[in-house]
Amino acid sequence: MTTDHAAPVTWPTPDPDAAWHRNEDDSAPDPWAHVACVVTWLNTRNGTGEEETALRLLKITEEAGEVTRAYLGMTGQNPRKGITHTRDDVADELCDVILSAMTALHSFADAPEAVFRTVVQRRAVRLERLLATGTVDGDG
Repeated sequence: MTTDHAAPVTWPTPDPDAAWHRNEDDSAPDPWAHVACVVTWLNTRNGTGEEETALRLLKITEEAGEVTRAYLGMTGQNPRKGITHTRDDVADELCDVILSAMTALHSFADAPEAVFRTVVQRRAVRLERLLATGTVDGDG
């Protein structure tokens, strides 16, 4: 699907009761509800073809590059630039990586939140085994 990237961005009209918009106490929306809204908007605007899926995966890499840039700026790695970023900047960029991955996961799972929960559960079992025995499956 060819898209006109110069077209103006049109977000859904905010519904004051929608979970992705805000909660009753104006706290942050549920991350999965927010991402579902972003995915719906992206799917409507860009479609769901292979190219769009690839671009969503590439977005994760782009955001990871921004984490690297922020970290290098936080440590002053470039002497010409000095300190240009903070720990908060790195944390914000890490959150962008997470949100981008959550968005991409929708392209590969009908129930991405459940898939994520299942993966976390498997990792928890492996960690529990490691802490109890000092090894995990395949570690001899």
